[in-house]
Amino acid sequence: MKEGGVKPDTITFNALISAMERAEGGSKWGTALQLFEEMTKRGVPPDRMTFNALIRTMAKAEGGSEWKLALLLLEQMEGRGIPANTFTFNALISAMVKAEGGSRWEVALELFVGMKERGVQPDV
Repeated sequence: MKEGGVKPDTITFNALISAMERAEGGSKWGTALQLFEEMTKRGVPPDRMTFNALIRTMAKAEGGSEWKLALLLLEQMEGRGIPANTFTFNALISAMVKAEGGSRWEVALELFVGMKERGVQPDV
């Protein structure tokens, strides 16, 4: 892309970050965060899909989720004025369930309550 003069946009970075979630051998969450950093350095604006893909990548980290990073990403997302949706909360709750050392069920329950407080409807 660089050689051809093509500048990656939000859709390009979202696809790359999503690919890190599905990488063979497990989530490449560190690479996903590097891509996000590159995205912001280039001035490419992240959107809800960007953050949802990052949070899903944290939830699928090998050996247990990177649940603390997933929560930080929610803070960044909302700090940028991007509202979380059902997909966001599903990924966050999944990250709490898959936490290294055992489920963070208390945090998952807080997220569920926070979801309803934000007017986000849980799915079935």
